[in-house]
Amino acid sequence: MRQMTNGSDTLNVVGHIITRYTVPTYDDRYEFYILANEPDTHTPDPDMVHALVMGRDIGAMAISLSEIEPYVMARTTSCHAILPARGYRWADGIEA
Repeated sequence: MRQMTNGSDTLNVVGHIITRYTVPTYDDRYEFYILANEPDTHTPDPDMVHALVMGRDIGAMAISLSEIEPYVMARTTSCHAILPARGYRWADGIEA
């Protein structure tokens, strides 16, 4: 896990997924910063995870891993190998 911050907003990132441009209804590549299970984001379905989604816009939402699986082109749980989301920085100050 690695903490990503934007002002007073702190997110616990446990994984990162990049999808291809061919996701249905989207014409852009998306990055998903998978967030640790926290009391306000926990869902009982293991297929559903909370993520910060970055594409043309950026926002937090619940996503279905099985829905995006066919479009995944890169996935990692090594958060030290990725850049933070647009507008965020790594709390430890170490860049990828």
